[in-house]
Amino acid sequence: MKLSVIFEEKPERWGLRGDPYFWDYLKDRAASMEIISPDELEQWIGDEYSSLSGKALTDKYMDFAVIKQFAHGGMSSGGVDNRWWLREGVPLLKSRLATLSMNSYR
Repeated sequence: MKLSVIFEEKPERWGLRGDPYFWDYLKDRAASMEIISPDELEQWIGDEYSSLSGKALTDKYMDFAVIKQFAHGGMSSGGVDNRWWLREGVPLLKSRLATLSMNSYR
């Protein structure tokens, strides 16, 4: 099973306009990856964010990054919200991964 399965259902709400594009980017990358642990998932998302933005994925300064490849018009276009990813996105994906792992042992 590929890691991309946890990205199938998109959240109803996002932080900034670039968040759905980052989600899709991660889903595309995850299509060639096998299932990993929740801690590895969190590290991988942080690494991908850093490689695209040049910044760490942290909410220390209520930060966000503007990632040009995700900019498609509008005031917050390309903005990826660190707080949303740390408080909503990453926990959601880790939860889905844990549920997937539990179901595979049944």
